[in-house]
Amino acid sequence: MTKIALSMIAAVLIAGVTPAFAATSDCGTGYKDFVGKMSTYVNKMSGDEIAGYIRKGLGAYDSCMAGDNSITPHGVWDGILAEMGKK
Repeated sequence: MTKIALSMIAAVLIAGVTPAFAATSDCGTGYKDFVGKMSTYVNKMSGDEIAGYIRKGLGAYDSCMAGDNSITPHGVWDGILAEMGKK
């Protein structure tokens, strides 16, 4: 009986950790893609503008890593890139 209970607890813990790891992995990959795409616009902006966009992007990354589901970081990053493209 104890083996079954321990097996069930282990399965629940593994199931809970796997999505969290996948989500944080997606955060890093998404942020890296965002920064790579952002580099095409850097020469057209001032340092202050670039710093502001990096802060916004990093805020989305931090929220993603914290598991905040109230925003979609990829949506934030796409919006930033769209805004940068208008300059």
